[in-house]
Amino acid sequence: MKILFLANKLPHAEIAGSHRLIYNRMIRLKTLGHQIGIISLTTKNDYKFKSNVDSVFDEVILIPFKERSFVDRINDYLNPILPAIFWKNKSKIMMKKIGEVIQKSNYEIIISEFGEMGLYLYRNPYLPAIHKIVSCHRCLTDSFNKYISTSGVSLLLKLKCKIQLKRVKEYEFEMYNAMDHIITLTDEDRLNILNYSPQLPISVVPPGIDIKELNLKNSAKKPKFPLIIMCGYFDNKSNTDAALWFIKSIWPLIISRNNKIRCWFIGKGINNEMMRVSLNKSNITMIPDIDDLRPYRKSASVFINPMRLGSGLRIKILEAMGSGLPVVSTSLGAAGIPAQNGENCFIGDTPKEFADAILWLINDKNLANRIGENGKDMVKQRYEINKCIKLFESICNDTISLDAVKN
Repeated sequence: MKILFLANKLPHAEIAGSHRLIYNRMIRLKTLGHQIGIISLTTKNDYKFKSNVDSVFDEVILIPFKERSFVDRINDYLNPILPAIFWKNKSKIMMKKIGEVIQKSNYEIIISEFGEMGLYLYRNPYLPAIHKIVSCHRCLTDSFNKYISTSGVSLLLKLKCKIQLKRVKEYEFEMYNAMDHIITLTDEDRLNILNYSPQLPISVVPPGIDIKELNLKNSAKKPKFPLIIMCGYFDNKSNTDAALWFIKSIWPLIISRNNKIRCWFIGKGINNEMMRVSLNKSNITMIPDIDDLRPYRKSASVFINPMRLGSGLRIKILEAMGSGLPVVSTSLGAAGIPAQNGENCFIGDTPKEFADAILWLINDKNLANRIGENGKDMVKQRYEINKCIKLFESICNDTISLDAVKN
């Protein structure tokens, strides 16, 4: 097959999270003999990885990501058709380039990674006839509903979501219905989407986790102090909310019982509010602009995922578990994962439950080792990468075999 991927950030070997999933899909499909191309929105920092990506795939095209002005962002919320969350990733240059590349290289199928990037496959006047798949990492409508209903979310964010919700729902599902197939990461997301649009052709492909790659030897050593880490892209509102909730509501309960514990927040997009609330907390450190998380996982005692918002599967939990690192998460943060509280992770939905679980793991090394190993075994059994890629490949083959191409 000749497969063209679309992404909002360049997938490469040193990236983490969802974009690591995209890279793994592409590299495994390439090793199976398929021709793989990628067109990606790109920031300046991504260009240092381009040569490595060029050496692996058949075609790599980068489109500079352009930040929208304040006035543009205001207008985005007032647009009657395209919701603001889609405007962030919209580029007319990319629209045209996708059409040109498909015509020139004769791709058989195009895959949008993330629902937000599906706009390039829907109402794109430059797009020729081609089979189309959206790989949905989260249901946007479901995420917006959670923003609105969750207590503690800022009134401004709730207002933005309420203003947009109707348009997001209409556009998201009109777009999905124009695709040949939809892929989700979890059964829960599949059922949520079918609840809105029961006739959609939709399948689940779990994220394949490369245990061997996660556990390559590195020089990192355990520090002398107990270390909690949270990783993520903090320009994502659900990650920022999780970090702020942890710092404000959970961290005081932990530090009052053990003042030697330290907590590191690692990832791009750490914002001013996160910096402000951690300013006078000497045991909390913000570490931005990190791509390879493996040394940090090896150094950590506990991985936390205090998510209260959003939907979809948190790949960072699976990567932490696959590294043998014990995990503490909320129920929402572990949604879609066969998480067993007290067996392969700990689940805490209140500040006290969350803090207690962290302290149990830090104070009892045998417990931490057992939880870590059980989590690693679960990932090996349920998310083995080659099995997941074979399923993904099969769906692509079946989609191409369809007689008609949706317009």
